[in-house]
Amino acid sequence: MLCCVFFIPVILAYAVVEIAVANIPNKFSIKQNYMETHAPEIETLVFGSSQIEKGINPAFLKAPAINLSSAGQHHNTDFEILKGVVDRFPNLKTVVFEVSYGHFELRHNSKYFWKHNIFLKYYHVNTFDRPTTPKDSLLFLAHPGKFSEILLTHYVKDTVPDVYNKFGFDLNHYEGKFKKLSYDSTSIVKKPVKIYKREDPKIFEHNSLYFYDMVEFCLNRGLNVVILSPPTFPNYNALRNGEILKRRDSILQDIVRKYDHVYFLNTESDSDFKVEDFRNENHLNPKGAEKLTKKLNTFLKKLEE
Repeated sequence: MLCCVFFIPVILAYAVVEIAVANIPNKFSIKQNYMETHAPEIETLVFGSSQIEKGINPAFLKAPAINLSSAGQHHNTDFEILKGVVDRFPNLKTVVFEVSYGHFELRHNSKYFWKHNIFLKYYHVNTFDRPTTPKDSLLFLAHPGKFSEILLTHYVKDTVPDVYNKFGFDLNHYEGKFKKLSYDSTSIVKKPVKIYKREDPKIFEHNSLYFYDMVEFCLNRGLNVVILSPPTFPNYNALRNGEILKRRDSILQDIVRKYDHVYFLNTESDSDFKVEDFRNENHLNPKGAEKLTKKLNTFLKKLEE
């Protein structure tokens, strides 16, 4: 009896927290709504990590599109989401995949990736690699620390607000290392750079073969594939491991050579991107995202010619 008396308030408190989390407007719920209301129109799906999430604003693409990228998202999650949503879009023509500098030598998302719950709840896609349970639809349990921070930020702290457009792209956040340094290149290049340089040929072999499967899945459905490498700042590019870069490029060159309807847009060293376009060395701000998205739009239009 005492156990019941103790647990009932705990369960009720958790239920309140879960409802509070679910009711906070967020980019995933906005993307869900856009997909559900514009599914017959969507022609382009975009996948990737935070570099693409912050780098592609579908508002600047002529053809209707949705960007399903998110921070920490790797190819295996991209592929599971793609397989789960592709049949919802009868007029889909193109899939855009990110392949950044170290993509092929970073481990795929594990079965413990906390966003599995998010994709299930908002996209109705099972990325768990196992049958789902009722608990999998709960958000707070997926990452209590992350969602506690979200609750605190939304209801208590006075922070820079998220301002999402109808595509779930955040228009308001320019904050980051570069803004703190007043976009002063001299100061920026003196600061440490966070970059992955560890070689892992075994992971490379697994990830690159997996990527071939992703490409072939799209081609077998009559879809174009665009491989996008987003801009990175010169001091980041200078620190890249040459062997990692060489292996990455060898795979992309082979894929483009081997398959029709696969195209590579590499903007990593594109001089059109200035210091004011970046949040940090490998992430664009909304201004830079407009520039990159317009380049992607031009690239896609040429494919139609």
